[in-house]
Amino acid sequence: MHNRRPLSLLFFLFCLVTTLYPLNAAANLSPPQQIIQNSSDRIQQTLSQPLYRNDFARATQFVDGVVGDFVDMERVAILVLGRHIRQATPAQRQQFIKEFRTLLVRTYTKAFQEYTDWHITFSPQVSGEDPTRTIVRTTVHQPGQQPININYRMMKNRSGEWKVFDILIEGVSLVTNYRSTFNREIAQTGSIDGVIKMLVDRNRR
Repeated sequence: MHNRRPLSLLFFLFCLVTTLYPLNAAANLSPPQQIIQNSSDRIQQTLSQPLYRNDFARATQFVDGVVGDFVDMERVAILVLGRHIRQATPAQRQQFIKEFRTLLVRTYTKAFQEYTDWHITFSPQVSGEDPTRTIVRTTVHQPGQQPININYRMMKNRSGEWKVFDILIEGVSLVTNYRSTFNREIAQTGSIDGVIKMLVDRNRR
């Protein structure tokens, strides 16, 4: 994939954006923006405590709960698997979703614990033709570094909740990036089981 950033960078930036926010007044944020901000507050306040900073398992469990509240993890996993989802048995599908979620949460937690001194700003919300979809546009700032543009694709579900289903870092889609990686793995092994095994191995490290 041309100009593809390392998956670790995508992970890091995703987590980073969900942990640090600018001085935007909550009243000036749209509901999707408020969801991102509220999630960040919970994570930042909790993981700054020594009890969580020094206990990866505890921190991971907490992050998993927060991420599950504002990210549609099942939808993300299905989008990442792409056309191969039709080939998966119900058991394979559930195991893939489980292991993919575990990988993301573990990587997010490591980033939450390691990186500090960043903040983001929100760009004005732009409404599209579909009222159930939106993009939350943000910019990440770090002293001495170039700003990084990060956009959240969000969808309102049947319960009226806004959920993230993709993230674009400088125009690079997390979903597309993973899909390319897993497509290559399936092409090499000829089976979704190969991807699941790869995820299981990573999660055991």
